[in-house]
Amino acid sequence: MKSACINVGGSLVAIVLVDSADTLPERGPALLVRLQPYFPALPIMLVSVEDNGFRAFATFQTSELLALVQLEHVNFVEVDLSARPDDAGALPF
Repeated sequence: MKSACINVGGSLVAIVLVDSADTLPERGPALLVRLQPYFPALPIMLVSVEDNGFRAFATFQTSELLALVQLEHVNFVEVDLSARPDDAGALPF
């Protein structure tokens, strides 16, 4: 999974690129729980690239924040969910 921590509207947010299905209410919450140890104390937004734009899921309102993000200019790095957060090392954000 590709991820990045970016400043959006004055707040630091973790953005994780995911499959479209992971942005649905049935799957999004479980993935957020799995990702939280990798981004302690940061809000996480799951984002999928769709044919007609982007789809997002988070525990906060995503539409206004997503409109501020220019994903094509974000440098994403890989996050390995099979490694424990301690083993994954520091993400280069």
